[in-house]
Amino acid sequence: MKAIEIIKLIENKYPKAGHWVFGDSPSMHDELAKLVAKGIKTATTCSFHSYESDDSKITVGNHYIVFGSKGNPTCIVRATAMHLMRFSEMTEELARKEGEGDRSLAHWQLEHQRFFEESGEFSPNMEIVVIEFKVVKLT
Repeated sequence: MKAIEIIKLIENKYPKAGHWVFGDSPSMHDELAKLVAKGIKTATTCSFHSYESDDSKITVGNHYIVFGSKGNPTCIVRATAMHLMRFSEMTEELARKEGEGDRSLAHWQLEHQRFFEESGEFSPNMEIVVIEFKVVKLT
């Protein structure tokens, strides 16, 4: 079955599902999609500014189709919780749920500071949104 057919089937079952791609490069899209599908990555972070700018707001309870770099869906997740906090207030527990690197707060801080600096947004006092989710179906 082709990816487009699979996507249509998923969208028929989850008609209001949003689309998620994690990371800032094709290799990260694939790596993070695999971590999500394995249940290792159960959270993601964005700046409050980007959250507010997005027309399709992430909402607790909604479903999202997770894609890899080639547009293939890997799984469907459901948002289970959201946290608004400052970058400097990130916790060990939430950093671990991001599932990346050694899953430490130090690794999270280093990688997310790099990411936010590249987009010109970084400040230790910037507001971030941490979204927790769980896999409801593998594709």
